[in-house]
Amino acid sequence: MHSSFAKRCAILEGLRERARIATAEFYQKPSVMPPPLAPLIIVRPIGNNTFSLINRTTGVIVAERFGHNDATSHARALEAKAAQFSIRQFGQLLRNWRLSIGAILAVLVFFGSHL
Repeated sequence: MHSSFAKRCAILEGLRERARIATAEFYQKPSVMPPPLAPLIIVRPIGNNTFSLINRTTGVIVAERFGHNDATSHARALEAKAAQFSIRQFGQLLRNWRLSIGAILAVLVFFGSHL
């Protein structure tokens, strides 16, 4: 890579980072509401009144529906289902509680044995 091009890339990356930091600081102000999160499911027309529902993070086609109303209602239902508290999240919560209680008990046993 040419040195002037590398310098320009480094300068632009520094400016992007400063812009990210300034944006984060702006949304930390108490009177400013952050913008809504982007939707998880994107509805795209295929043709002949057929729409594909695409997962935005992976780019995988989740489903295909006929009619715009049916496609958007199914996308809303999928997003609501994704927002629910899953079994995996429940297991992680229990694991974290178990680890924190175990650490507290270990500290109490350690200090109790030295008294």
